[in-house]
Amino acid sequence: MRIDCEAHFWTDEYVEYLRARTDPPRQEVIDDEKRRLHYDASTPDLIVNHSAFLEHNLLDFERRTAKMDELGIDVMILSHSGPSVEQFAPADGLAQAKASNDRLAETIQRYPGRYVGLATISPGLPEESAEEIERCVTKLGFRGVNVMSHLESEDAPYLDDARYLPIFEACERLGVPVNLHPTVPHSSMIKPYLGYGWALPAPGLGFGHETAVHAMRLIYSGLFDKFPDLQMMLGHFGEALTFWFYRIDFDFIKPWLDPKHRPQIDRKPSDYLKQNFWFNSSGNFLNSALFSCFLEVGMDRVMFASDYPWETMEDAVEFMEKVPLGTDDRDKMEWRNAARLFGLEVGAPEPAVA
Repeated sequence: MRIDCEAHFWTDEYVEYLRARTDPPRQEVIDDEKRRLHYDASTPDLIVNHSAFLEHNLLDFERRTAKMDELGIDVMILSHSGPSVEQFAPADGLAQAKASNDRLAETIQRYPGRYVGLATISPGLPEESAEEIERCVTKLGFRGVNVMSHLESEDAPYLDDARYLPIFEACERLGVPVNLHPTVPHSSMIKPYLGYGWALPAPGLGFGHETAVHAMRLIYSGLFDKFPDLQMMLGHFGEALTFWFYRIDFDFIKPWLDPKHRPQIDRKPSDYLKQNFWFNSSGNFLNSALFSCFLEVGMDRVMFASDYPWETMEDAVEFMEKVPLGTDDRDKMEWRNAARLFGLEVGAPEPAVA
């Protein structure tokens, strides 16, 4: 049994919408083989070129399912690919989110037992997003929520702002996790990343930094004291946060530092990361990254993921097959932990009869 807990999709309608837009995020068709994405509303000059092949893989579920069968991936948990709706005007984002959620539900019905949905939302409309989460979970059968880090908003781009609490209240009440997915750093912090193309502000460093800062803002805001049962997932084995546990606890453990000058939260920051966050392997097929999670949070919160189609399923599965884990820990990472987090009724395959 193998559950891929982070992979991505688009819909044909969403691609058409991206191409029709004149402001970022938007897409241009260069030719039959190339696409150009203007990725972020807050940094309009940040552009990434990618292949039409990547786009086809975001859209083509026949090919995806066949590849899963070939590589032994039983279930794939799907979230909307970036650039997603958070960068649109909130009302436009909500309309696109609902449309994408409906199409994803139709896809899941076409492939029974193979796909699980995470809801796309437009956080700039928190109450409406909470209603959409409820619809997706109770009506469409989705098992979580995906947010692409910061929003289009200038005054409150991160979800630690109190106005976004209805989103988290809905998730805790419904018992579904939030996947905090990377995007490029917000315009207020991106300047040092510019000048080296796409590599520095995106997968090279910017994605991880942006998401790690966002996660820490959520912790420092007291979100998990308000909603102690709320669970979140981070890709790339936690955006390096497990490597920094000692340092992020520094202000909370050194007796010579005045407690008045640190966030007033109930526990050390690392405690929230150990108890309210889950970590997956999406796009970080590195043993040292895995074992940082293993040493700091244990194997009960570490999961397999591919990040398809931005990464290949082949590379993800090869990493999983070679990683030096015992049978019990391998089972936890490959499927047991994901089944527990997302409430999936799955089991190990029956042994072959001789």
